[in-house]
Amino acid sequence: MQLAHSNDRLSSRMADPFAAGEPEVESSVIEWLLHDDQVMRECFTHAAEILKSVTGAAITAITLLDEEYQHYRAEVGIAMPLVTRARSLADYAVRDAELFVIEDAHNDDRFGECMLVQRYPFVRFYAAIALRAPNGEIVGALCAMDPSPGRLDDGQRGVFYHLRAMIENDLKMRTATAIDPLTQLYNRRFLLESIARRWKEARDGDVMGSVVVDVDWFKQYNDTYGHQAGDHCLRTVASVMQAAADGERIVVGRMGGEEFGLLVLQAEAAALEDTLETLRQGVVDLAIEHRASPLGVVTVSVGASLTRISEHSRPAHRDGFASADRALYRSKHGGRNRVTMA
Repeated sequence: MQLAHSNDRLSSRMADPFAAGEPEVESSVIEWLLHDDQVMRECFTHAAEILKSVTGAAITAITLLDEEYQHYRAEVGIAMPLVTRARSLADYAVRDAELFVIEDAHNDDRFGECMLVQRYPFVRFYAAIALRAPNGEIVGALCAMDPSPGRLDDGQRGVFYHLRAMIENDLKMRTATAIDPLTQLYNRRFLLESIARRWKEARDGDVMGSVVVDVDWFKQYNDTYGHQAGDHCLRTVASVMQAAADGERIVVGRMGGEEFGLLVLQAEAAALEDTLETLRQGVVDLAIEHRASPLGVVTVSVGASLTRISEHSRPAHRDGFASADRALYRSKHGGRNRVTMA
């Protein structure tokens, strides 16, 4: 069924984008969707194809939103450019819990700065519905767009809701196998798989940073405050590590218990040490009381190593983390709350 064209202005009210209290830190779910999961890519492609068939729109796609950019996945109809989130239509769409429709963007002053309206493909009709991760976090939107004005009938609107349910259900099942439910970081299995893949894909001469982080005196924390407080502590510390995971540069996950692992892509010694010192200090700045620690607050010990990729080192990602683990041992025996480079 083709779009019925109209010049009517959009009259629906948009909700306050901050009212839902979305997480301030980009989650590992978005990092995972942007870079690692082939199954979800196939799900996205099927959804975009179905939406194009039902709406007749020139372009359909899944968009993923991190803090700065709108990333297109599974575009059908045209290859779409990277767009800053502040100048994207999707940033408007995810502010509303319901289907967001612009029947003619040229008749609405709100969209004068949106890149896809002002530049090719000169979008006029746009419809999108927000997509959420299992933890409720908005990760992007399913969208349809066209260079001509248009509108949706009731049946076409319903397809957006059905496709959203399908995508979010698949996302729920996939994240159950990839994401640690407590911290929302990668779980151990998926982290190790991701590390092995990134290491294999690195070019000769690239430098990879292997990092192990351990929460100091965590058993004593649990014994003092209880496991519920311990879980909250780990979630809060994990948010500091997720903040350090800057796009493709760092892959971070929970190895188990109070131990975390990070793979730093294209690492440099001085920059890596600065990043890890910022991470260590970020945990101190949380000022989480820890009466059983001689430092009085929750802290972390960090060990790190650098490996230059070559024919010899390419199969040896485990060696990099073994070296980082030995550096962590020195951090612990040197007083804890410190970063040690191998």
